Amino acid sequence: MTNHNLPHKICLIYGNQQLLVEETTNNLIEERLEDREREWSLERFNAREMLKPSAAPDRNSIDDFLISCETLPMLTDRKVIQLDNFELIKKAVKTNDSKPLSKLFEALSNIINNPPESLWFVFTSSAMREQDFSKPLLRSIKQSGRIQKFVAYDDSSPFNWVVQRGEKKGVLLSADAARLMINIVGNDLTDLDHELEKLSLYFLGEPITEDLIKEHVRGHKHFSVFRMTEALSRKELLPALEILDQQLQATPREHVRLFALILMQFRRLLIIHCMLSQLYKESEILAKISLPLFIAKQVLEQAKNFSNLEMQNIYAELANLDLRVKFKSSLAPLILQDLFQRICKGQFKTDA
Repeated sequence: MTNHNLPHKICLIYGNQQLLVEETTNNLIEERLEDREREWSLERFNAREMLKPSAAPDRNSIDDFLISCETLPMLTDRKVIQLDNFELIKKAVKTNDSKPLSKLFEALSNIINNPPESLWFVFTSSAMREQDFSKPLLRSIKQSGRIQKFVAYDDSSPFNWVVQRGEKKGVLLSADAARLMINIVGNDLTDLDHELEKLSLYFLGEPITEDLIKEHVRGHKHFSVFRMTEALSRKELLPALEILDQQLQATPREHVRLFALILMQFRRLLIIHCMLSQLYKESEILAKISLPLFIAKQVLEQAKNFSNLEMQNIYAELANLDLRVKFKSSLAPLILQDLFQRICKGQFKTDA
């Protein structure tokens, strides 16, 4: 049902919860346009395409966007303009003073502060932090528009969302099964929705138990690696091996990539350790880590569970093992299992 008296003509929807960003964007458009109006009253642009070199095929150019903003709607009294990858506007303006980009930035500033009566604007982004946007543009949107943020790994659990989404798909999750699913997959709603969709194909209308979750649900690699290192930091071998086994079964041909993610996570922990040894404040470390605040705090706690020498030895060993895994990826499971055992036994706490 279209509501023509909506209060906000400028909306920014952002975050790494892609599913919610897309659903919220579609809902906003549905509120503003009838289905039959979308064909001629909805125009979509992508900042990434707009900011490509002029030599590139220019079907989604800055000029096209500016013309659209100045053109009255046809066959109706309103038009919606969607601009994706909104965060790139800031980056481009800071690194390139070309006239078209300056013109785009100035036009967006004017639009946000004085939106045309017949136009509605929806800006979207996969950025996770306010710092990723232009400060002047963001400040203007806060004053006169609407901002919604959907970021995974915040302080809230998606438990209720998983249960309710499951019910809509005919997936009847017990409370324990829902919690286990979140523990395996992580907080990303797109990943959770994908797993719920798989369960609905096989177990529509049937009660979902923890055993079914363990057998059929697979976790996101990045989140699983985070949980692995969390277990290792507490010297908990069995949970770490269990998560490793889940990932190896889920992606049997991607051992090298999995190893690379583990190496990257320990490199992050080593960098944090170096900052701690240089007496950086925790607030300064958290600000420098390119992660959502909630998960950044947990990574900081993981680093604290290792001594500086232990962290250096583990990372050095991973670097040494990297070539072996790349040349013979079939060895990765045994190499990682052995490494995890040595970490949990404290064998890296002293010099060899």
